[in-house]
Amino acid sequence: MDWSEIARWAVPSLIVVLGWSVVSRGNDRRETRKEVRQFLDRTIASVENIRKNVIDCLTKEVCDDSKKLELSIDPELLRLEAALEILKLKVNDHKLDGKTLRTAVYNNGHYRVLKREKMDMDHRVLQEINVAAADLCSSLEQAYRETYQKSKFWQV
Repeated sequence: MDWSEIARWAVPSLIVVLGWSVVSRGNDRRETRKEVRQFLDRTIASVENIRKNVIDCLTKEVCDDSKKLELSIDPELLRLEAALEILKLKVNDHKLDGKTLRTAVYNNGHYRVLKREKMDMDHRVLQEINVAAADLCSSLEQAYRETYQKSKFWQV
């Protein structure tokens, strides 16, 4: 068998295998980005839901409805922190963990207080919770962009 005969079959086969690996790798990256984006969108929705429920809770006097909201907020915060742990997104080498939002919710002197008075919508505590939630959402978006949307000419 002649070397030219072997090359006639080997070179096209090698090119096909190499091309397939490049296409497959690009497809895997796209799928990973898509799955992370979907998970990130659900996480951001969770942050917004926590913010809404905390504000709804604190703008009501202590009653059955506010207690139900309190009971839904705690597990949602735990799920949020677990989701952030799975995402492992960082901004400026700082891992996003949701502690600022948790602190804004728990350490305000009004959450889970037996004889809490109804708050006005412009109360400082509600503003801090809004800011913490908005900052977390913004940081999540920034970390996603920095991690998954870096422009590399070979990245698809």
